[in-house]
Amino acid sequence: MLLGGCAGNDREAYSQQSFQQLVNEGFLSPQIRSLDMLPMMMVQLYLDTPQIFIQGDGKPLMFHINGTVDADVFGGMVTKKLPVQITGFTRLRYSKEDEAIYFDQIEFMEAQIDLEVALFKTMIVDSFQKALLKELTAMPLISLVKTPELAATIESLSKNNADGRIQFDIREGSLVIEEVPGQNDSSTG
Repeated sequence: MLLGGCAGNDREAYSQQSFQQLVNEGFLSPQIRSLDMLPMMMVQLYLDTPQIFIQGDGKPLMFHINGTVDADVFGGMVTKKLPVQITGFTRLRYSKEDEAIYFDQIEFMEAQIDLEVALFKTMIVDSFQKALLKELTAMPLISLVKTPELAATIESLSKNNADGRIQFDIREGSLVIEEVPGQNDSSTG
């Protein structure tokens, strides 16, 4: 019997469609996140499953997330749930402790909210972007508990180095997950 894949079993490649399927299975949707912005405002964010797009070799992944947002200003609900669309570019990070894959090094992010109240818009846009960036990097993109096949692949790839690290890269139109060569240089990271 012949098995497809790379020789040496030191990497695994996923097409955009197959990786999106892993995100669909492993993202805990809908995500409800509370953003603490300024002393006077609390924002609730409800996020649907992210859509992930492969851009090109060596480039970050593009992501698009739809959701809704509502805000509580000075203890009184001011907005109804408003649609939000978040787009950006990101790398990925694996956490062995959390058994999850996260957004990492988000390079550009834009959140579009249909805000009708100009004062409210001026007050929250910058704070919202900063709080959202922090939340996105803390939110698991893929829970490996919900994707046992991916968990087994990552465990296999990470067993050859002491700290269990793996890396993600885009090559030949695929997302490649591979072991990180063992290095004693702690300045890389």
